[in-house]
Amino acid sequence: MTNSPQHDPLLVKLATEAMARQSQGDKSGALIVYKRIQRQFPKFPDAWINASVILFEAKRYEEALDMALRAISLGPENPDALCALANANQHLGNINEAVDCFQRTLRYNPNHVPALSNLAGIYARTGKFAEALELENRAIQIQPDNAVLFGNRGHTKMRALDMAGAEADLKQALRLDANNNQARWNLAYVQLLQRRYQEAWSNFRARLHLDEWSGNKQNFGKPNWKGEALNGRTLLIHIEQGFGDALQFVRFVPQLKRYGGRVMLMAYQPLKRLLSNLPGVEKLIIEGEPLPDFDLVVPLMELPVILNAGLSDLAPLPPPTLPDCKPLPEFARPGFKVGFVWAGNPTHTNDALRSMSPRFLDELADMSGIAWYGLQTPPCAEPPSLPGFIDLSPHMNDFMDTAQMTRQLDLIVTVDTSMAHLVGFLRLSAIILLAYMPDWRWGLDDERTPWYPALTLLRQPAHGDWRTVIGMLRERITELAARI
Repeated sequence: MTNSPQHDPLLVKLATEAMARQSQGDKSGALIVYKRIQRQFPKFPDAWINASVILFEAKRYEEALDMALRAISLGPENPDALCALANANQHLGNINEAVDCFQRTLRYNPNHVPALSNLAGIYARTGKFAEALELENRAIQIQPDNAVLFGNRGHTKMRALDMAGAEADLKQALRLDANNNQARWNLAYVQLLQRRYQEAWSNFRARLHLDEWSGNKQNFGKPNWKGEALNGRTLLIHIEQGFGDALQFVRFVPQLKRYGGRVMLMAYQPLKRLLSNLPGVEKLIIEGEPLPDFDLVVPLMELPVILNAGLSDLAPLPPPTLPDCKPLPEFARPGFKVGFVWAGNPTHTNDALRSMSPRFLDELADMSGIAWYGLQTPPCAEPPSLPGFIDLSPHMNDFMDTAQMTRQLDLIVTVDTSMAHLVGFLRLSAIILLAYMPDWRWGLDDERTPWYPALTLLRQPAHGDWRTVIGMLRERITELAARI
């Protein structure tokens, strides 16, 4: 936000009012005043810049872009206008345009902290860690008491797998601002990646305060369970995030028996049949169904926090007994049967890291004696070009169907999606292909995870390097096929 103008008295009055409203959090009121300024004083750039900032914060990115473009038309070298334009472009997916605008911002104002920080974020997400850290170092030199900047640099160091550096920066961010939930969540992530679970759980709760998970919050009108004795009361556990998270965390439910109460689990419809006989659950309720009476409520992912779960508490449940299914003609062919999932939900925060193009799998097309199958849902318009490739997704209506499909394969290969959790839950032979910085549950430096000991983990040796991972996968498939 720039300083109040020293021009027309009415303009001074309106600009002062708008900036006061904006600084006090009345962004809607500020936007109304900025639009009045735009009508009466259309050549005043601050009205367009500050309106762009407000619209950007409200996630109205197209409107923010329009406002920033008007500001640029009034001053092509205005750093604040260029930064506003960069921010809007970035969130509209126009990454190259955003990078160009941030770089132009810094050409005209090398000390523009928002541009330094936001351009660093783009570099970090694309694996340019040295470039990102150089910008973040400059920003911290300018504002050494800014908690957000230390949090951002800590996140970059985490992506670069500098765990000690990340932890130091994130703790400094929290010293400067104990309420920085993003830094606290990233600190939990660093600790979890290193399997320091009991240190991490208290910080793990910070996820509940982040915008990206705000849609998971539910108000059931009952007290939250904090680990006290149930004494016969009924506890409702509700699934908090995705399908994979549900399959990972239900292992803790049987441990609640010692608290002396009744346990109900609310789950998603596609998990209904697979979790219908989960140990320790008296009643399974599907999300959206009427709720029976209960006394207390807790999110599923709070259970390890309450239980203070350590490494010895992570053992998966015994795999469920699956009902027999009618054999499919798709499986009546020779060869070592391999099923693939190469991409996850594109709306996932880290999908660009965890998912791969099916074109990488085309490199396996010359392997002999392999029967290739697709487990991708929804089906991909351009699946891997593998000889005899069969898409099984038409037979996968829920997780029970998918489980029955996977049981008929010799090997499942998947990136970090709910399929990874399903095959771990079923204790099947599977290989998980992981990004350079993996999700916290997979740890950092070996081929196993205590969450799913039967799984084999193959990791990118550098950011975005799927080609090397596919080379490792080729060797593993060759080795496993030779045993049969």
